[in-house]
Amino acid sequence: MTVKVKYFSLAGIAVLLIVFITAASYSKAVYISDYMRSIAIRIFNSYGTRGGGVSLINGDKYSAYVKTYGGLPAGYFHFGNSLLYRAPKNIRLSDFLLNTIEFTEFYKLNQFRSAFSNYNRVTGSIVNAGEIVVIPAPLHYFSHDVFAARTPEIKFTRGLYFSGDRAGSSSFLSRLPYFKSIGINSIVFDVKDITGIVHIKNSRVREVREYGLNKDGAIDNLHMLVRQCRKNGIYMIARISVFRDHLLYEMDPSSRIKSGRTGGGWNHGSKELWCDPANKKVQDYNIALAAELASAGVDEIQFDYIRFPTLGDQDDALFAWPDGRRSRVDVITGFLKRAHEVVASYDAFLSIDIFGVTAWGKDVDIKKLGQQIDLLAANCDVISPMLYPSHFNDHFDGFAKPGDHPYHFIFNGCKKVIELAGKKALVRPWLQAFSWRVSRYNAEYILEQVKAANDSGAYGYLFWNASNKYDEVFRAMEALR
Repeated sequence: MTVKVKYFSLAGIAVLLIVFITAASYSKAVYISDYMRSIAIRIFNSYGTRGGGVSLINGDKYSAYVKTYGGLPAGYFHFGNSLLYRAPKNIRLSDFLLNTIEFTEFYKLNQFRSAFSNYNRVTGSIVNAGEIVVIPAPLHYFSHDVFAARTPEIKFTRGLYFSGDRAGSSSFLSRLPYFKSIGINSIVFDVKDITGIVHIKNSRVREVREYGLNKDGAIDNLHMLVRQCRKNGIYMIARISVFRDHLLYEMDPSSRIKSGRTGGGWNHGSKELWCDPANKKVQDYNIALAAELASAGVDEIQFDYIRFPTLGDQDDALFAWPDGRRSRVDVITGFLKRAHEVVASYDAFLSIDIFGVTAWGKDVDIKKLGQQIDLLAANCDVISPMLYPSHFNDHFDGFAKPGDHPYHFIFNGCKKVIELAGKKALVRPWLQAFSWRVSRYNAEYILEQVKAANDSGAYGYLFWNASNKYDEVFRAMEALR
C-alpha cells in the first residue's frame, strides 16, 4: 500500500469518525445553538432597537428539557438516535421489556414486544448475558423535564375519573387532545382501586413486587402517560384507594383488621375487605406508593377510602392502635400528616375524598369515619367531598328525592366544607356523572351541578362515572365552551 493510499485511508476514517460524532451530538448542538441565539436576541432587544420579523427563541422553554439518557442503568448505552442494551447477565425478556419501555415511544407492552422481536433475533424468553439488542422507537436525546413543567399551583380543575384499565388502554392517550379542546384540563386515574390491584406495571414498591399486586395492572408505561399529559396541558391526579384494599388483605394477613371473636380477619367473606387503618405497615405501604407516583412526575395524589369502615360488626373490630387506644380521628389525621409531608417533598400535591354527608358535620359520622374536616384540611392540599345527590338518603334535608335536586346538595355541601376547612385547603367536589336515582339525567343536570360548584366558591370540580361514560358531560362542556 502506497503512502498516499494510507493517508487517504486515514483521512477517510477520520471523516467517518467526525460524521458519527456529529450525528451523536447533533441534538445537543442544536440545543446549544438555539439557546445562544436566544441569549443574543434578548441582549439585542434589551440594548438595541426592536425590529420586526424577528422570531424570539425562548431560552426558558429550552431549559425545561433534560437529557433523556442521563444515568442509564447498567447495560444500556445510547449513540446518535439509537439505544442499545448489552445484557450484563441473563435476564428474562418480560423483565427486560418492562424495565425498558419507559425509554421508548410505546405505551403498551404487547406493541413493544412485537417491535422488539422484529428488530432482534432473541429466541425464547431470555436475553442472554453478553447479547446486544436494539431497542426500537427510543425517546429523543432531549425530553421534556416533567418536574420543571409541573405547575407550581393547583389548577382550577375540570376533571374526569378513569379506571386503571381505561387509562392504560392503547387508545387512551389519543383522547387527551379532545379533552383539552372542550375544557377538560385534568384526569383522575386509578393507581390502586378497592380491589387492591396496582395498575403501575413497573412499580418498585416492595409490597407490590413481593405479592405481585400489579400483575393485572393496565398502565404499562407511566412515564409516557405523564409526558403526554404534560404535552396536552392535562393536570394528573393519581387515585389510591387506601385502606379498603382486598388484594393486600388476602395476600398479607398481618394487614387485616382483626376479629375479636375469631382472632382472624374481621368481616372476612363480606364484600368489603379492609386493611387496618391504624396499622403502621399498611400506612407505610400506601405512603410508599404515593411517593413513587410523585417522584414519577404526577401532579397530585388523591387518597380515597382514607377512613375507617362503617359497615360490619364494629364491636368485633380490633385495631392495631400504635400507642394504646386512640380515636379514629387521631389515626386518620396522623396518617395524613405523614403522607402529606412525604408527597410535598417531591413538590406534588395531596388531596383526599370524603363522604358527602361529612359536610353536614354530624358527630356520629365524624367519630365512625375518623374524618374531621378541619383537622384533615390542615394536612392536605385539596378536599373533594363526594356530593353525588343520589347518594343522600330519601328526605335528607327535606328533599324526598335528593337525586333530583343537584344544585341544593352541591352548593350547600361545598359551602359547608369550605367553612369547616377554613383557608387550610381548597375544596373541589366530585359531581355526579351517572343516572342512578335521577329522574332526568342529561347535560342540563351536569350544568346545574357545575353552576352550584362555581356559585359555592369551590375550586373546580371532578366528574365521576364508574364506567367512564361521559357523553352527557361532553355535551355540557361543549355548551360551556
